[in-house]
This record gives sequence, structure tokens and C-alpha cells, in this order.
Amino acid sequence: MKKQLKIAIFSGNIPSTSFIERLINGVAEHHKVFLFGIQKKSVKYSSKNIRVYATPNSKWVNVLVTSFRILHLFFKQPKALFRLLEEVKSEKIRYSRFIKLSRCLPILLHKPDILHLQWAKDIAAYGFLKTRFNIPLVVSFRGAHINYTPVVEPKFASVYKELFPCVDAFHGVSHTIVKKASQYDDILSRSIVIYSPTPRFFFNTYKPYQKPKRKLIRVVSVGRNHWKKGYQYAIDALHQLRVKGFDVQYTLIGPERPTEALLFQMHQLNVLEAISFKSQLTQQELLEALQHQDVLLLPSLGEGIANVVLEAMAVGLPVISTDCGGMAEVVKHKETGWLVPMRDAKAIEAAIIDFDNTPEDKLKSMVSNAHEFVKREFDYANNIKKFIELYNTVVK
Repeated sequence: MKKQLKIAIFSGNIPSTSFIERLINGVAEHHKVFLFGIQKKSVKYSSKNIRVYATPNSKWVNVLVTSFRILHLFFKQPKALFRLLEEVKSEKIRYSRFIKLSRCLPILLHKPDILHLQWAKDIAAYGFLKTRFNIPLVVSFRGAHINYTPVVEPKFASVYKELFPCVDAFHGVSHTIVKKASQYDDILSRSIVIYSPTPRFFFNTYKPYQKPKRKLIRVVSVGRNHWKKGYQYAIDALHQLRVKGFDVQYTLIGPERPTEALLFQMHQLNVLEAISFKSQLTQQELLEALQHQDVLLLPSLGEGIANVVLEAMAVGLPVISTDCGGMAEVVKHKETGWLVPMRDAKAIEAAIIDFDNTPEDKLKSMVSNAHEFVKREFDYANNIKKFIELYNTVVK
């Protein structure tokens, strides 16, 4: 029987996003999973292999817990404690020193065999655990922290160049994002692409596509309220479609209400009644919502590979996506969906018109191609197996 490794899957928050929670549960079928970070709310895991060593969200509770952990580490590994205290001195603000200390103490107390950072940006705060404490380090590239963080915050470009050479292995959600990250170091020989697995229950609801008889076109986008989601271009396209006489209803799931900029745009274009906003849904609720739409639109300016596109393909919903990040690895134009340029409202408009004009048999074939592609390449069990192989390689 192989030895169980202690894998710290770190996102900073407990619980994490749905796709990281899937990774946690999948890895726990094979190894022990340690969770560190701020515990935002109570969560119960069914697997005994998942152990939570959280930093309390309450300031005063955190002070008490951190004091206890300092004593514990002092008696267990005094040298490690003194090295950690030296490290936190690099923080200029006293409170920042405390925060860094409180978040790193549990990691050193329950020293994992591998620390897997889910967000590349976190290497700035936790990279020293590799360089000073020799904890093997894996870093994931998921989109934003490689695509635009180093542009918006140039200091991270320097951090990546300094610390990427120390990383044992990299995981990318697409080939495109690994290639982009390689500008900071020669990482290709230490990198593996593992697509984010799509939950099995999305595939269970798949039905052969049937084109609706009505004239109304129901378009849906899913994502948080952020400039990179490109909603302004989708709204421009919606306006032009309505000018041309198309009856289109646009639903945005994720943003509970429009930003000030989007609201002003909607007023100017007189499309308020054609657009609705729904707050974030659970995965089961999202599944049901997608089944009442005609086409999913991803108008983004930056993604790794958008999970919602994979989920739409799994349930049998046609997709239109911008050619951002790694989306071209999934959306093959007019084979598995429509791929359009970024920041191009006219291209989005044309794709929706083309979708509306496409015969049912062609749509049925396209949706089937997409479903089979996602089923093959984004299989949960196969992708978890690849992560286990990655961890075993790092330890060896």
C-alpha cells in the first residue's frame, strides 16, 4: 500500500470555489488533504482524509489561537519559529506582520508534503515556505493572476521572475496560460496542463438539442461583476439586435445588480426591459437555469478556461465565446460553438444571428460534438488521477 501524502490545497479561503472544492474531495480519495486559510463559514467534509487547520475570521479569536500556536511551534520546532519571526519582520506594518504570522503558523505546525497554491499571486506571500523551509511547492495558473495581474500590478511580474525558479511544478488550466506564464521563467519542463473537471451531474441532464419554435432568443451569461467579463460588449450587441428587429432577452447570472457603468449604458441604449440580473446560484440552481436558456454567451476579455462554458456544453446548451485565454482550446468555431474576437460587439451580434439562422440538425450536431468533447477531456476521475501523478512526481 502506497504511503498517503499530506497535500495542502491552498486557496486562502475555507470553503473555496466550487472547482477547488471538487479538487479537494477528489484528492482526498487518495491522500490526506490539509486546508489552511481564513474560514469564512462552517463546512463539513465527508472524507476523514480532509483536515481543516483554519485561521479564525474573528480578530480576537485569531489572537488567542495564534498565541497558542506560537507556543506549540516553540516547543515543537523552536528554530522554525525563530525563522518565521525573522520572515514576518519584512512586513512594514505591524498588523501585516501579525496576519502573515497567523496564516503561516498552522502550515509550519502541520508541515505538508506539498503546498499547492491555487492562485499564482499567493506565491508573493507564501513562496518563502519553499525557499526558507523547503516545503515542496506546486502553483496553479487559473487565469486572472497570469493574464492581467502583472499588468495591473507590475510588482507581481518581478515577484514571478524571482520566485518561479523555486517552484517544483506548475499546473495550468490551459496550454495558452502555461505559455503566457513562461515569460517569467523557463517553466515548460515543470508544467502540466490539467483541465478543470466538470461535475458529473451536468452530463446526466444532457438531451439532444431541439430548436425552440418561438421567435424570442434567450441569451445567458454567467460570472461575477468585473470589467474582464466584457458585459458592456454583450449589451451593445443586444441593442443592435433589437434595432434590427430581433426579440432577445439577456440574463446575467452572478451580478445581483448592474454596475454604475452598465446601468448608464443600459439607460442610454434603452434596453433595460430586455436585461435581467440574478444573484449567484448554487450549481444545482445554475443547472436548472441553463435548461431554460437558448444559448450561453461568454463575452470575456480574460479567462483560463471558463467553467460555465464547459457546464453549458455538458448539458447541451450552445455556446458563443470570445477568443480569450484558453477558450480556443474548447470552442472550435462552428464545430463545438461560436468563437468571436474580444471587444467586438458586432461579432457577438453576428454570432447570435448565425445561431438563430442555423438549422436544427446542424445545431444538434454542434451541441453533440461539444458534449462529447467535454465528456472526454474534462472527465473528473481522469483529471484527479493526473493531479495524483503530479504530486507523486514532485515528492519523488
